[in-house]
Amino acid sequence: MSQSDGLTPAGIVGWLDRHVVGQDEAKRTVAIALRNRLRRRKVEGPIRSEIYPSNIIMMGPTGIGKTEIARRLATLVGAPFVKVEATKYTETGYVGRDVESMVRDLVRQAVARAADRVRDRKREQAILRAEARLKEALREKGMPDIADEEFSRLLRSGKLDEREIELLLPEEQDRRMEIVPFMPGAGMDAEFGEGLKQAFQKIMGSRQKKGRVRIGDARERLIDDEVRQLVEGEDYVGEGLRIAQEEGIIFIDEIDKIIGSDGGGGGPDVSRLGVQRDLLPLLEGCAVQTRHGTVRTDHILFVAAGAFHGSSPADLIPELQGRFPLRVSLDPLGEEDLYRVLTEPESCLLTQITELLKADGVELLLDEGAAREVARVACVLNEITEDIGARRLRPVMTYLVDDLLFGAPDLVRGRVELDRKATEARLEKLMADRDELDYIL
Repeated sequence: MSQSDGLTPAGIVGWLDRHVVGQDEAKRTVAIALRNRLRRRKVEGPIRSEIYPSNIIMMGPTGIGKTEIARRLATLVGAPFVKVEATKYTETGYVGRDVESMVRDLVRQAVARAADRVRDRKREQAILRAEARLKEALREKGMPDIADEEFSRLLRSGKLDEREIELLLPEEQDRRMEIVPFMPGAGMDAEFGEGLKQAFQKIMGSRQKKGRVRIGDARERLIDDEVRQLVEGEDYVGEGLRIAQEEGIIFIDEIDKIIGSDGGGGGPDVSRLGVQRDLLPLLEGCAVQTRHGTVRTDHILFVAAGAFHGSSPADLIPELQGRFPLRVSLDPLGEEDLYRVLTEPESCLLTQITELLKADGVELLLDEGAAREVARVACVLNEITEDIGARRLRPVMTYLVDDLLFGAPDLVRGRVELDRKATEARLEKLMADRDELDYIL
């Protein structure tokens, strides 16, 4: 994460502004929390291990940017990021699934990131080794010996792609492993299946098959094989464990759903209370056993979120409240906010739909009045039905351009302009037809 050492809180907020509209208080809070992690890395001496992250609870209705802020934050710093829903730990058994599985998911992602970094570093070495194998195969066919630099130039220019050679190529192990049945069961599928697959691969070894193949086809497969061998010789697992411990972010959504009802003493309330108590060790800092090794959770940043309709973080058990020292409320989205969400962020919904239609030869032009009408209708629907925030924009926009999405490219092509009047006429049917209104939920 060294590339993010220069990020200041103001710079972090500025970057989040490119992707999330409004919610300045939440952006400020997460920016400070992230900067404190970077500051901790510069602290020397034993006190460094005593500086713990300030976990955060974000409060507000759905669709206002809670998940997006946390996800974009992780993307900014290249940190492993896992999103879980607190309710899934209440669904199996009396006190739910093993909450430590969220840490194992984080470790798997971190180790995969570390392996990718090794692959990037080793790729050029793998290319040279693959080219040496190709050169040896061509020499056996009688090709005159040429300098390595000249041979690499010929290979990379594609001038040798059509020549055929006989070569030992590795079989694709994933295809052979598909026949292995994985044991179903809560919390076991991914862990058990992945371990069983790797165990079989070690037993069976790396099979190779000799055959005639085009150089153009063989080159990438040989490079991949060389990269795999080089990665296996590196200690990327240790680096992955370090990344998970020091840089990992776990986002716990719907944390308000594990709050028991007033006076509840049994049934679902026991399960919800059990999940809260199971979360405590992770937030306090404990050792979690994973198939890659032991990971401590002391410095993982936990960000929780919930709508908290009719409840508050104060309704969580006191021990859990204390592990979320920072709390921030996010504002519901009004009509102007929805308009900005539709049009301003990078890769906003309007841009996404425009690019999808452009792929089929339709140039969609939605003027400002039309975009504001979409935001107005989305806002009204949020008021008269369930308020789902910015997520309402997608079904409204899809309804508006439904004929274009269906007609492109054979029935509709070329430039299509939608102004406010045309948009009002189309969306008026949506507001007037009760059946359509039910559909748009």
